[in-house]
Amino acid sequence: MTSKGDPGRSVEHLLLIQSWRRLADQLGPLIGDNGFCALYGRALRLVGPDYTWLATTAPCKTRAAQIDALDDMLASVAPDLAQVAHAALLQTFTDLLASLIGHALARRLLDAATVDGEEKKVQEHK
Repeated sequence: MTSKGDPGRSVEHLLLIQSWRRLADQLGPLIGDNGFCALYGRALRLVGPDYTWLATTAPCKTRAAQIDALDDMLASVAPDLAQVAHAALLQTFTDLLASLIGHALARRLLDAATVDGEEKKVQEHK
């Protein structure tokens, strides 16, 4: 999956989305689009009460389409809110993944997908 490369997106925003693209690329061969979409959709529903603008996402068809939708949604809000929502969504996704495959394997997969230190910070606060 490639980044949209929108010149209007901040570097911080691009890093958030790139982390999701890498995560989707890392998990895709293991759990497929349907598995990724199921986990991602559940994570969205769980954080939805706090971030209603995230909960309005259409059902996932492919992981690439879902990440593109997330890209647009995060770009539509203030950068600070996008960062907080990203962290909450990632933490929830991580918790769901870990409950299915175990914390050690989930951590290894997520570490392989990490672009910057933010995802590691979220993991360490567990």
